[in-house]
Amino acid sequence: MQKRYYCSPIYVFLFILSIFLQIQCQSVDEHDDLIQSYFTSHLLKYHSHRHTRDCQHILFGNVTKSKHMAHGYGSSDIIHPIAETRHAIKAVGQFIKRDAQIHFTVVNNPVRSISVLEPGYKGGCDDQIRSTTPKSAEQKNCLMAINAGFFNTHNGSCLGNVISDGKVVLDSNGVQNAHFGITKDGHLFFGYLSEIDLVAEQFQQLVGGVIWLVRDGKKYITESIKIECQDTQETGTLERFANVMSARSVVGSDKDGRVLIMQVDGKTDHNGMSLYEMADVLLEYGFVNAINLDGGGSATYVVNDTLVNYPTDRW
Repeated sequence: MQKRYYCSPIYVFLFILSIFLQIQCQSVDEHDDLIQSYFTSHLLKYHSHRHTRDCQHILFGNVTKSKHMAHGYGSSDIIHPIAETRHAIKAVGQFIKRDAQIHFTVVNNPVRSISVLEPGYKGGCDDQIRSTTPKSAEQKNCLMAINAGFFNTHNGSCLGNVISDGKVVLDSNGVQNAHFGITKDGHLFFGYLSEIDLVAEQFQQLVGGVIWLVRDGKKYITESIKIECQDTQETGTLERFANVMSARSVVGSDKDGRVLIMQVDGKTDHNGMSLYEMADVLLEYGFVNAINLDGGGSATYVVNDTLVNYPTDRW
């Protein structure tokens, strides 16, 4: 997600930015399986980065991010496999157990093997196009791809900060939502950015999500909701977003600096996982940091040009 394009001999695993309606190519109606927290809660009003610093636990002081050296950075050796994907069934639920289908990928050498791509083609965000993950992955002949960033469901525009291969595609002007990035000096970035950080961190790749699920080895959902909410009347929206069962997409890292990607199949209000359930599973799988990406009907997992999950949006 047949033009072949490589930036280096091993640059073949790509992380697809799918800030678009994944499968619905025409209009959006009330029956689509969408989790719309970003559009309803973050488009009109938002807190400043100072509010983010002030609202987080005193343990973190003024630090609103977590940075760790990426696996393999600075080494001339390429660790194989570049990416390894597994699938599993996980029983979740506090009282009544239910099965959830999990797709999980471990990525070595992430600085050299991961890119954030715009929907469809370079310039897709500017054109506000809607494209599928498999189609978008053709830009770099990806070994594996998922949808990532949130989008405006009314006009298809990308949301959040977006940097693709060192180019600033979109500046959110300080909107406070959790982001995942890769910096020029080989660090994996998780957390919240000031407008200065967008330039100072020298990102090579950057994409925004909603809710920092795991921060430095501990669940961070409740704290993240307080930081990312706009005001009291909007808090309920994000709480529902966190508690509802749905398909989920997550990017994170382990203690060795490898990037971990996980997706859970589901349909909003019917099956899948809440973000709290998701965080428990992430910790079991070795996630040290994790950002929640666009899920719901947009959740799409592509391996070797093959769709391996079960999206609920219409093709």
